[in-house]
Amino acid sequence: MKRTTCKIKSVSPILDDIFNVELEPAEAQDFEAGQYLQIVMAEDDKRPFSIASSPKNPNLLELHIGAPQNNSYALQVIERLQSSHEIDIEMPFGKASFNEQSNRDVLIMVGGTGFSYAKSIVEHIIDNEQDRKVYLYWGGRNLGGLYLHELAYQWEELDRVVFVPVLENAVPQWTGKLGLVHLAVLEDFSDMSQLDVYVAGRFEMAGVAREAFVKAGLNTEHLYGDAYEFI
Repeated sequence: MKRTTCKIKSVSPILDDIFNVELEPAEAQDFEAGQYLQIVMAEDDKRPFSIASSPKNPNLLELHIGAPQNNSYALQVIERLQSSHEIDIEMPFGKASFNEQSNRDVLIMVGGTGFSYAKSIVEHIIDNEQDRKVYLYWGGRNLGGLYLHELAYQWEELDRVVFVPVLENAVPQWTGKLGLVHLAVLEDFSDMSQLDVYVAGRFEMAGVAREAFVKAGLNTEHLYGDAYEFI
């Protein structure tokens, strides 16, 4: 881990309360797909966010920050980024990065801005032309919550991923999967013993998914997610 100063290149709203942040570090930053950095708000206040960009470009770091009005933790970061030209970060962190040594199929399950974690991994796989089957399940309350679903559909059109959006609440014309995202995974994978599974989202979701996926045959050595360091 090291600290560096970054130029704040852009802070752009994707939706009203989700922002795409681009940072240019003073020097190139080596990291692995699926790792995260910390925004240094103060010496005793460092806030973690998944890196959304691929390691292929170590000179530009992308973040997706969800900052609704009831989330002062994230709002304060956005306000600092919008009002500053530079910010200090520390990186890399996380043990849930992409396993380069495996040849198993990849299943990525995320909720909300956990998509940033998925994006780094998928783009890394694409950048390195790895020939592994990739399934992406992205859960949200509604389609608007899947804030970059167009990008995920582009990956699917390019035959790089199988993208499965899962909505808790949907308009009547929605023909996709409904309900909780981990249950949608289990509908399609009754046997998970041959998969590498990557999870990003609320700790509650991650905990429930781990219990259910292990019952479906998943080896916990093949389950990756930063939440599992804490629950």
